[in-house]
Amino acid sequence: MRVIIIGGSHAGIAAARHLKKIDDMVEVIIIEQSNVLGYIGSSLNLYLEGFIDKLEDARTVTASQLLSEQINVLLNTRVVAIDEKERTIDFMTLVEGDTVDSMGYDYLILAMGSSQYSTDFSASAEETITNFKTLTQSKEALETLTQANSVAIIGAGLIGFELAESLSRLGKEIFLIDRMDSILFRYFDEEISDVLMQKIPENVHVLLNSNVQEIEEQEQKKISLANGQELVVDEAFYAINPRPNCELVSDCLEINMDGTIVTNEYLETSDPFIYAVGDLVSVHFNHSAMPIYIPLVTNAYRTGMIAASNILLNEKIPFPKVQRTIVSELFDTYLASCGINEEEAPYYGFNVSSVTKSYHRKALFDDEPFELTLKLVYDVDSKQLMGGQLMSSSKHSLEIINTLSALVTMEATLHQLVTMDFYFNPKLSMPLHFLNDLAMKGVINQE
Repeated sequence: MRVIIIGGSHAGIAAARHLKKIDDMVEVIIIEQSNVLGYIGSSLNLYLEGFIDKLEDARTVTASQLLSEQINVLLNTRVVAIDEKERTIDFMTLVEGDTVDSMGYDYLILAMGSSQYSTDFSASAEETITNFKTLTQSKEALETLTQANSVAIIGAGLIGFELAESLSRLGKEIFLIDRMDSILFRYFDEEISDVLMQKIPENVHVLLNSNVQEIEEQEQKKISLANGQELVVDEAFYAINPRPNCELVSDCLEINMDGTIVTNEYLETSDPFIYAVGDLVSVHFNHSAMPIYIPLVTNAYRTGMIAASNILLNEKIPFPKVQRTIVSELFDTYLASCGINEEEAPYYGFNVSSVTKSYHRKALFDDEPFELTLKLVYDVDSKQLMGGQLMSSSKHSLEIINTLSALVTMEATLHQLVTMDFYFNPKLSMPLHFLNDLAMKGVINQE
């Protein structure tokens, strides 16, 4: 059996490796149009903060590593056409010109990933905005940043905030612009976001309820906002969530209104011999009935593994609901979120309440400075957990969000969480776990 994977993205790599784990005799071929595999998007931040020595290091695997696992890799190669009836692809090696070759497949996995979203600006304005998702874009962005003293970042989500923090450490003047009325809108409510706002340094200016209307290239960049405000900066960066790269199959497969590829619960497309994974597909979020686009690396890995399983195993595995679990470190503070937040819950038709509390000791006999703010979001009637958020001075507290994500998926309630069995060690913890304590507070508040 031959399985061809178009795209050396995180999802494509996960699918390839899982195929070989299930059956080492299956022939697996990855076709990637760039010269890098598994590039970690927006790794410009990692370089600016000194976590990596060069941008090329921001990858999860090398071609030689995959070849040692008997996974064939074609780099600098672009698939130009798919014949789903004959089950063949046409591809072209970019370094050799216009020569097109063909190859047959038994199954095809689409893993072309995503690109940063194109704007509604004019073509001339588009050219003035810097993207930084791919390796090539990140290298170009790094060059422009060297000369820039002032930078506008369009988008106050995680991508924008992480870049803002990295640049603020370099002493640059940052303008973080978003059309929403709160920061990190999809992930955090005001109990967390308001505290984070107080930690933002003076050289980072957050402009909310500010829709960018136009960008003009002069000696600097002039940014006009819908509210009449104007900014003049050296560089402008675009930090909005990406959109799927589906152009290759837009004429042969069913496409959703949001631009993702239509799949069933097993990640099969409208062609049963073609699967789609990663940033190409929408997933079911929390307990809502409607799939949405959540381009996270964790989802990419899981979709890749599930697609591989469903190609080779007799018992098919449906892709589960996801909780959009994320963590980040911003301005010396650790943040994490999973599931529905309280502000967005009405958009999904949920009637929720919440409980929030701050803790200042992590262990019974430990007086080191510690701060943890924890929030639970739950259904008003059933008390079923719907989401959670935290902010902490300790990175070790981040593991709580994985526990919460699992509990939300399992549809646990506040009453179950009150007496849930967590460890106690006087050197490492308090007698009552934070989650036990906070759930009890929620139960009492509802009485």
